[in-house]
Amino acid sequence: MMNLRQMLKAIARPRQTGRAARPLASAAGRGPPALPVFATASLFIASAMGGPAAAPATEEVEPALPISVSAYADVETAFLCRGFVWGTHPIFTQNVDLDFDSGAFGRFGGYVWNLLSKSQASHADGQSYRFNETDYGLRYAYDLELAKDWTLVSGAVKQWVTFPGREHRYSNSVIDWQVFQSLRNPYLIPYWKMRYIYKPFHEFYWIVGMKRSFPLFIDGLELTADVFGDFGDARHCRNIFGPKPHDPTSNYHGGIQSLNFMLRLDYAVTSWMNVFASVSEYSIIDEDARRAVKARHNIDTARDIVWGCFGVSLSF
Repeated sequence: MMNLRQMLKAIARPRQTGRAARPLASAAGRGPPALPVFATASLFIASAMGGPAAAPATEEVEPALPISVSAYADVETAFLCRGFVWGTHPIFTQNVDLDFDSGAFGRFGGYVWNLLSKSQASHADGQSYRFNETDYGLRYAYDLELAKDWTLVSGAVKQWVTFPGREHRYSNSVIDWQVFQSLRNPYLIPYWKMRYIYKPFHEFYWIVGMKRSFPLFIDGLELTADVFGDFGDARHCRNIFGPKPHDPTSNYHGGIQSLNFMLRLDYAVTSWMNVFASVSEYSIIDEDARRAVKARHNIDTARDIVWGCFGVSLSF
């Protein structure tokens, strides 16, 4: 039988097993105690998922507002409008445009456009450095995607044209409706626009053309080539060009009246600022209209002209 001393030694002696006992790490320099197996597995899974085991909170991104504002200002060496050269002296124009994209219901917008004459010779009333014309318009447009990179853009405009500070030869205001379409695609973009002026006179004017843009060797630099024709009915031609010199009582036959060729350079300075410059050639091809313009010696106009413009545009 064991005495008391032998029993105490047996209790204090470590129990022998088939493997060596794992020593516990001391707090002095071997790191923290070993973690249980389930805790180590949890850390491994969380590390593989790139974060803690709990789902990370996602950052909310506010949707972009469907409202955009754009504006431009330019200097043009001549004033051409509705297929007619109204002046061969420089003008200064400004435009502000507001657009609301409703998504499935199309785009709604409005604009204000101003023209400032830079020369007394460009107007018979002799008023220079004044806003000779201010236009207001309401616009609707709808984009119909036909295929990848092919979109049919259709729209309409109601426009009010005013002549502050001077008397127009017909009226102090003009009201018209416009409809337009273009087929956007990566190759050649055809387009047309018709303008029906119903106050103070009833006439139709429209343009038909095509254009294409080419990116150039400098990032953000783009060249656009544009060619279009001016068309009008008989009443429009008479109001624009005047009566026929050889037969003042007869009417114009209507149809195409002039051709235009334009090259335009655009450079995107930033994502919201663009500078541009263009050169254009205009020529009347209707023989009756050429004779009528030649006979109007007191009007600052031209039958053929090369003109240019340069300006800056902003979009937000």
